Amino acid sequence: MEPVLVLVAPAGVDLSPLTQRLWAERIAHRVIDQADGQQCLYLADGRHAPQVKQWLEEWQAGQITPLPAEAVEPKLWQGLLQLLATPLSTFILLLLPAVFIWMHFSTGWQSWVSAGADYWPEQRFDPGVYWQLGVWELWRPTLLHFSLLHLLFNSLWWWILARRVEQHEGVKPLLVLLLVCGLMGNMVQWWYAGPAFGGISGVTLGLLGWVGFRQRRRNIDYRIPRMLLPVMVGWLLLTISADTLVPGLSGTAHGAHLGGLISGFILAMLWPVKTVSRDTEFK
Repeated sequence: MEPVLVLVAPAGVDLSPLTQRLWAERIAHRVIDQADGQQCLYLADGRHAPQVKQWLEEWQAGQITPLPAEAVEPKLWQGLLQLLATPLSTFILLLLPAVFIWMHFSTGWQSWVSAGADYWPEQRFDPGVYWQLGVWELWRPTLLHFSLLHLLFNSLWWWILARRVEQHEGVKPLLVLLLVCGLMGNMVQWWYAGPAFGGISGVTLGLLGWVGFRQRRRNIDYRIPRMLLPVMVGWLLLTISADTLVPGLSGTAHGAHLGGLISGFILAMLWPVKTVSRDTEFK
């Protein structure tokens, strides 16, 4: 379900009385600071919009004041509502450990890392091979992690980056990033080193490319340090250099990282910036 915009207000307006009322009524929402200095209030479920618009009128008339501290919903409940406000980020965060547990009770995943083994390396330059393998067989290693540390590290970066993208731009661009960066990163990795790889790190590098580019060029404030992108790119180049000198030193899937990163950059350049409707401006 797409978030619904219900209010656009100047940066100096205190929205806390309104957001406290929404938390107290258990209505999932988020306030996004736009590049032009305005605040946008989104609802996770559009069915609440009529009631919220009534509260907006009351709030603008000064009839809604901040609730006492004890009347505000506990932080735990607020956190649960925030999880529901970013459903795709939350779903993948839960799916990754579920797949990791499944890997310890089943051997079904082993075919996921051997896809195309009969074609590599002789036919890796044949585009028909990739078509024959198909999207699912090429993408599904994205869900596999081979150690607890591998899972925790990738899940952390997914949660940090994916949630910010979904909060600011919605589910659609995040879903496209997940599918495209995962697919392209895995294709490059398969071409570069063959089968037997896994992990969502290609997607997280794609998210990093998206966030880094759109923070600098589109002035979208994801509240991610701007130096994170050059630092991570520098680390990627360092590990590639180390593995060139000592093959297998880092055990890193460089093809997936590069493919995901480049795909994220391209999508960030091509995807339009979300415009805000002025029909709900603060009055």
